[in-house]
Amino acid sequence: MNIPAAEKNKLMRFRSVLVASGCLAFLILFATPAHAQHGDWLMGTDGLLSAQQAPEGIFYSNVWSYYHASGSDFVSFASPASGPILIGAGGNGTLKLNVSGSLDEFVDQNIIGWTSPYKVLGANYGLFVDVPFAIADASGAAGLEPVLSPPGSSPSLQASAGVTKGSIGDIYVEPVDFGWHFRQLDAIVSSGFFAPSGPYNSRATVNIGYGHWTGVFGLGGVAYADTARTWSLSIYAHYLLYASQMGRPYTLGDVVPFEWGAGKTLNLNNKIFQQLILGAVGYAQWQATNNQISIATQNQTEAAAIKTLEDKRAQIYSAGPSINLLTKYGLFSVRYYEEFDARATPSGRQLMFSLALAFG
Repeated sequence: MNIPAAEKNKLMRFRSVLVASGCLAFLILFATPAHAQHGDWLMGTDGLLSAQQAPEGIFYSNVWSYYHASGSDFVSFASPASGPILIGAGGNGTLKLNVSGSLDEFVDQNIIGWTSPYKVLGANYGLFVDVPFAIADASGAAGLEPVLSPPGSSPSLQASAGVTKGSIGDIYVEPVDFGWHFRQLDAIVSSGFFAPSGPYNSRATVNIGYGHWTGVFGLGGVAYADTARTWSLSIYAHYLLYASQMGRPYTLGDVVPFEWGAGKTLNLNNKIFQQLILGAVGYAQWQATNNQISIATQNQTEAAAIKTLEDKRAQIYSAGPSINLLTKYGLFSVRYYEEFDARATPSGRQLMFSLALAFG
């Protein structure tokens, strides 16, 4: 939190009601996604001070998001107009890299965690779990993740008029979270995993669960331009390693989600409305390795189609405004993201609301 040094010392000691409410400003920064619009990682969750660890104690954060994308940036197979391309046993489809679709996704994340007073190499140790609930409405070739398997085994993989699904999503667990705190710098190192807890059907294009395990490694920091910590620049990068897809013959390539935020903190000197943080936020994601598809090909045409899918790497960028308001009742946050320069993934927009509570 960007607050004067004297107030920060009080915050860390938790000796007043103002201290207890003040620490809420950290909580939203510790929220980590368990569902996503471009894969497992829900980009945009972290916000203005993404790489700042939560203060000591137990916390709860609720993050609500709405994402919409439409256009012709989806990747899929479709039945050929003439001359079938056989992809594996019984497969029959033509590769299409620019297929129209529309996707609306609502996600409600419930994050509960604990930052301990115990130190490891000078860093506070913490952990948390994120349990998401999601509703997805998709039409055409839209889906929540790339579907690389051929549609020959299931008509449901074809473009459809529309489908709506809702349930619990894949749960994210972060048992390793180390945070260092210096006068004008905060740093964080983290590691966790997504468990395939959400419902998943390998024969469907749209699933709330993603049907694979995912390992996550994170590294980030927040730099402050002044000793009062009112001007901040935050960056937080993760590396996601996907396990093989359940019921489908492929493994998605590793991805690197990256979030940033730049903000200015204003002390309001009010018992109810205590601090206001204004700034800009953004994210990017790059696919770091190729997809791996385990399908035996029968001819050069099939092999070329498979290689095209394996080599196709997705990327996306986004930026937008953000406002955080710290009150005696909790930390409220709203931010908006407009995506651009998408490749092999849909480009859309996202609106997010957050509430964080601290329990000393």
